[in-house]
Amino acid sequence: MGLRQKNITKEELFDRVQGRLGEAALKLIEKAYTISETMHEGQKRLSGEPYIIHPLNVAGILEELGLDESVIAAGLLHDVVEDTVYTKQDMVRDFGTEIANLVEGVTKISELKSQSKETEAAENIRKMLVATIQDARVILIKLADKTHNMRTLKFQPPEKGQRIANEALALYAPIAGRLGMYNVKVELEDLAFQIVNPKEFKTIKESVSLKKSEREEYIDKLKIILKQRLSEIHIDAKVEGRAKHFYSIFKKMTTKDKSIEEIFDLRAIRIITSEIKDCYGVLGIVHTLWPPIPGRFKDYIATPKTNFYQSLHTTVIGPDGKPLEVQIRTKDMNRIAEDGVAAHWAYKEGTGVKLNLASGMQDEIIKENPFRLKWLEILNTWQDSSLDSKEFLEDLKFDLHEDEVFVFTPKGEIVEIGKGATVLDYAFRIHTDIGIHARGAKVNGRMVPLRTELKSGDQVEIQTDKKSKPSPIWLRIVKTASARQKLRQYFRKIQEESEGRIAAEVEDSPAAEKVIHEIQKKNRKRPLSKADKLNPKEASIIVAGIKDILVRRASCCSPLPGDEIIGFITRGRGVSVHKKNCPTANSQMDKMKVIPVRWDGTTDPVPVQIEVKARDVQGIYLSMVETISGTQTNIIEAGASSIGTGHLIAKFMIEVDHLDQLKEIIDNLKMLPEVVTAERVKVTKS
Repeated sequence: MGLRQKNITKEELFDRVQGRLGEAALKLIEKAYTISETMHEGQKRLSGEPYIIHPLNVAGILEELGLDESVIAAGLLHDVVEDTVYTKQDMVRDFGTEIANLVEGVTKISELKSQSKETEAAENIRKMLVATIQDARVILIKLADKTHNMRTLKFQPPEKGQRIANEALALYAPIAGRLGMYNVKVELEDLAFQIVNPKEFKTIKESVSLKKSEREEYIDKLKIILKQRLSEIHIDAKVEGRAKHFYSIFKKMTTKDKSIEEIFDLRAIRIITSEIKDCYGVLGIVHTLWPPIPGRFKDYIATPKTNFYQSLHTTVIGPDGKPLEVQIRTKDMNRIAEDGVAAHWAYKEGTGVKLNLASGMQDEIIKENPFRLKWLEILNTWQDSSLDSKEFLEDLKFDLHEDEVFVFTPKGEIVEIGKGATVLDYAFRIHTDIGIHARGAKVNGRMVPLRTELKSGDQVEIQTDKKSKPSPIWLRIVKTASARQKLRQYFRKIQEESEGRIAAEVEDSPAAEKVIHEIQKKNRKRPLSKADKLNPKEASIIVAGIKDILVRRASCCSPLPGDEIIGFITRGRGVSVHKKNCPTANSQMDKMKVIPVRWDGTTDPVPVQIEVKARDVQGIYLSMVETISGTQTNIIEAGASSIGTGHLIAKFMIEVDHLDQLKEIIDNLKMLPEVVTAERVKVTKS
């Protein structure tokens, strides 16, 4: 159905509140309206209307979603603390702590006004999400606020309007989607699409309008056919057309490179039943009437989405020979599909319909805190104070990605994870210890690298080893915020332990401490040389717990991130870093001053040469190249030559980020049946 977009009057709001929630609720709403109108007196919107129009319509949207009087009152009051002299203490006095906390959750942080727009937006979103973890109604108020602001976006200056519309598409519409609030999501997307891509919006709107009568006539024919067949098996169901909204048509056109005529969902129906068992009965009728398209059936009743969305989806070849998408669900499932978490809240307060969900979902919702949906619990992973604003927004946008994939554990249990997630993300999703000690994995029975992207239907088995430990490159492999946070916590812990140990070593060696200060002093005085500027990766080694010490990697052993390393203090050339097992380093142990060094996080790629001996059979060289490329590794140089005895030697110069990446490549090469040996060799210069 969608939300009504016409402005609401105070009389309409009062009547609706009184009719649904009663006299006590009406008195609270009247009081909230009076204070809001008084405090905002004299303030105008950019449209020229009195400011009270905005909080009034925010409250109207919240009432339309079926929410309780506390939320509606907070909607009326949501700007008074931020924009007037009315304080939170005043609100606690007049309305109590509950409403005051709801308003506080959506109030912007005043101290951020002097910072960049990006930082200000990120920190305000972070604050709001923290409040949402405590009370999901905070996000509902914010979404209602954002929805009404988007309805009046045309009054904003063009540049600001573009920024707000892009923010709605990137953040608020996906948040609404994650909370199952389809009506809000659709409206935000179409309103933003109209601003961001006005030409494409106009073209699609006109095309859809031209086909409207044709589509309605087609749907009417389907209704007659379905009603007749369903009455034969005594199923009472409502059949309605389902037009795809403009932004989703645009997304499918761009991502699938199709014309508007080719988009399946332009021809779509929804069938709504009274009971769950009837959904499957309807599905049987649909599939006997029209042949289903293979691979286009999804059972979200048996396997609900994280936001509790349930429905059967199938695509068939309709009576006109063209694809027809069909959704089948109960009335209660339809309410959840349209209003999401708002519908759950309405049930809790006794102001909405009684939900009748499948698979024990009712019990899942009506727990002590029914609104801590799985997605809201994931919000805890974004409370990492070490993340700056840019990192926070990147993590948030990835985890808000609408698409999900469903994979299976070795025991056949379903695990839901974001599209684009890797095997390593899955390992951390199962358990932190499994992620920390992951050594390899099997997907559908085949060995794969930890960086492998997962697809729906994959069965994943993680192989662990207590001796295996994460490497910094894993931060580039994982895609989910939760896995990234667990890795950061691990590395922080290791760093703290390491720095404590190194500090003790330096304390026991005054001479080493003196040399470090001398090197630091010289570094501050001398300008960077051309060589230094061309080697930013040299700053990735920490010397005795201190960053930015001039270091040089010894060319005799070319240490890689992950190699065990040792440092020697040199005259005029900073600290020389070798692999611990380097023969040159071992020969200098008694002659040079040794200083503790360690790797610091991720680095720029380093060239490494590997040599592979294999049986000289057709296709083996290509298999080697594909094996290396399969780990997303850049091959700089490659060549192979026959050595007789039916064997060949292949040499590859590759760029790797970390020792673990090199080990992965060599292990994968050794898995090729024709390969005899594969090893890292000293770089040969031509």
